[in-house]
Amino acid sequence: MANASSPLIPKDGTIVITDGAALSFTVVYEDGDFAASDLKSDQMMTQVFKDRGIPYSARETERDEAIEGTFTCHAVAIVGDNTTATIGDIVLRKKVWAAYTSTAASFGDAKCVQVAWTGERTDLGATSDTTLTMKYCRLSGDFSEGIPAKWSIKIRNFCFSTDYISYG
Repeated sequence: MANASSPLIPKDGTIVITDGAALSFTVVYEDGDFAASDLKSDQMMTQVFKDRGIPYSARETERDEAIEGTFTCHAVAIVGDNTTATIGDIVLRKKVWAAYTSTAASFGDAKCVQVAWTGERTDLGATSDTTLTMKYCRLSGDFSEGIPAKWSIKIRNFCFSTDYISYG
């Protein structure tokens, strides 16, 4: 199998956040720095056992370790007005996102959203785009003034069931 000849670059990616029903938000003016950390085939936690400081065994313990992610985007406002939304509305649960439907409603009262990153590949000759979709995400953010002002978003994707993440 041949290796893809066109590496992904920042302009190839888009980020879409959706709730459990009909709300959807496409992140705009992002810097192309989306990251998902510590991806594993099964997201299992591993415990290493030692005898006087020397490892003698490693066991998979807790199932489905949460996945952490980040991205930054330009801040056009802290929250939107009555006709537009911003990333701040989602993080702070304001305006139309105040009562969004959680993607994890059957797993408790934590308000979660789905975060989907798509890397454009078909324009470069591939048969499909590449995707990473995290289904049960809690978002938090840091706002900073600057040129431009920024939102730094932190993602925590909980592994509530076997469909918590998908790759394409």
